[in-house]
Amino acid sequence: MSISSYKFLLILFILGIGIGIQTFISCTLHFPPEGIEAEATSSSSEENSSSSNLAGSISSSSKQNEPSSSSSEENQNEYSSSSDSESSSSSDNALSSSSDIPSSSSRVSSSSSNIPSSSSLALLSSSSICTAKNNTQTKYCSGGTMKEYGEMTDGSQTYKTVVIGKQTWMAANLNYTPSSGKSKCYAEGNGNGGDTWLAPDKAADQPKIKANCDKYGRLYDWWAAKKACPSGWHLPDTSEWNTLRGFIEKEIWDNWEDEDFGWDVGTKLKAITGWKETSTSDKGVDSYGFGAIGSGYCVSCDKLSDASGFYEGSEMEAHWWSATGYVNKNVNPIDTTQAYKITITYNKKVLSQKAEKKADYLYSVRCVKNN
Repeated sequence: MSISSYKFLLILFILGIGIGIQTFISCTLHFPPEGIEAEATSSSSEENSSSSNLAGSISSSSKQNEPSSSSSEENQNEYSSSSDSESSSSSDNALSSSSDIPSSSSRVSSSSSNIPSSSSLALLSSSSICTAKNNTQTKYCSGGTMKEYGEMTDGSQTYKTVVIGKQTWMAANLNYTPSSGKSKCYAEGNGNGGDTWLAPDKAADQPKIKANCDKYGRLYDWWAAKKACPSGWHLPDTSEWNTLRGFIEKEIWDNWEDEDFGWDVGTKLKAITGWKETSTSDKGVDSYGFGAIGSGYCVSCDKLSDASGFYEGSEMEAHWWSATGYVNKNVNPIDTTQAYKITITYNKKVLSQKAEKKADYLYSVRCVKNN
């Protein structure tokens, strides 16, 4: 074989090796081995999963911060109790990763668990909100809460009692006939000058006299009033009346009722019935079960027969004796003939105090329990 033939064969051999290498490289690029393909697939899945989780976290975070109608209602109901904790948690969440943020559904569930059920709210409402219109024979509304009347018996008379602050008061005027001193039922007497009084010596008038005493209690001069309350009870002095007044004034002030409703101590102690009709603001609301009614009074009852004395004020005025006498040192000799009375009227809101003649007036009595 000639040298030229050998050269030709060598060229062909080199060309064949080049084509083989090119084919190998091409196949390797287009068809990676099984292990490489699996690794690439796994890596791709993780990347997709990571991006998906990130998108989900962002979506969840957006939903959490986007108020729904139900969650906004709950936030309004719980604003006062949760506003501080919510502002604190929001600053913490800003520093934490999105994966630490609770889902909106879990937050709503947590909030709703703290909201009382409708039945619980009804129970709270029924036990803590009331007015005198809810009073019954055994219960009375005091400070917005229904309480049980107390009870005490004196001879044939039974009186309901109420607790106001730290004092226990009879919930009705005293109806006791004393053995001494002047005492009468409203309109009881022998009137002249065109007035017709209920005569105690007339059988026909007896039921009317009793009815007035049952409704208003008896009327007493000051000396009779001092002795009239049963054992364990007494006629309150002005300091005890002022304690009652002070307790109610504080509650009125604390609740802004003086500004919002125009109420005063007299309004709060008046019964809602038993008074002459007047403007709405002067009507009684009987907030403590005291049940004051317009029991009236008598002036110079020892002179009823000559028309110098008279009864007045039923359903218009209530007057109660205090145990505190009034001493007028501006006269000579010093005047000790007067004592303080406490008054509520149908057309005023206040509880007032004034000195009157011990013998000339017959007023009602409210007893307070001994400490």
